[in-house]
Amino acid sequence: MRSLYASLSAYGVKTKILRRKIPLIASFKLTYACNLRCAGCPFHLMAGLPGTHLEWDQAVSALDSLRDSGCSIVIFEGGEPLLWRCGSRGFNDITAEAKKRFPRVGVTTNGTLPLEVDTDILWVSIDGPEKVHNALRDNSYAQIMENISKARHPRLFIHYTVNRENISGIQQCARELSLLPRVKGVSFQFFYPYHLGEKDLALSREERIQAVRDIAAAARTGGIPVLNSLNTLKRMAEGTWTCREWLLANVYPDGRITGGCYVRGRSEVRCSECGFTPVAEASRAFTLHLGSLLAGFRIFS
Repeated sequence: MRSLYASLSAYGVKTKILRRKIPLIASFKLTYACNLRCAGCPFHLMAGLPGTHLEWDQAVSALDSLRDSGCSIVIFEGGEPLLWRCGSRGFNDITAEAKKRFPRVGVTTNGTLPLEVDTDILWVSIDGPEKVHNALRDNSYAQIMENISKARHPRLFIHYTVNRENISGIQQCARELSLLPRVKGVSFQFFYPYHLGEKDLALSREERIQAVRDIAAAARTGGIPVLNSLNTLKRMAEGTWTCREWLLANVYPDGRITGGCYVRGRSEVRCSECGFTPVAEASRAFTLHLGSLLAGFRIFS
């Protein structure tokens, strides 16, 4: 597998010079199965239905299709992706296949299972200080902390989805995370209301703007690196950024692959409420916005 920089150089030629629309990053949902019942998540509610868990051949075929499309980065998601199995094969087996095809492979996990994964990047979801997190994410905080303390992954990041109930805990949580030597940084996104049975945790525009102020304050303390571009977060909160949705590909646990908006095909698309910071960062990095380029460098280099 060629290096990330070689892959991105080729990507730049194809998209900037040849004007081809090629996905840069893929959200790859292996399964909707999950061992938690988080308040803000609609996906575990679908677990067990037909088409909610990829078979091995489907998953490998999807990886091949993404590679052939020119995609450079794959992020496994769920449900809980570390629960994924097909026969004797488990998560690290599909990770090995992905790493043969892409220069960077990541995963976002709820952190309740051992963090012994072979991905290049590992995100663990924590949504606030202990009491707030437990109310939102099924009393999982203590188990996550234990697993983080045992983790040896070199690029372990925290993923914090800001919502109505945890917005006030941003700075406290950042201070607490700064005490964990295994954690190398935190990335933020905004809650998106799917209206598919999850709790309504959506932020108002004013609350989103306040959240960015709190994230900026946390970044200034220097306790834990904030991986996002603060300017891009501000633009998202204000709704003043331009989405280049073709930079994203989506793999569903029924084997479908779509290009574009993460929400389309799952729920009603309401761009003003978008919270998906990876798409915003990629969109602004494509136009050479320095903050978003640096955000990508901090995460993927």
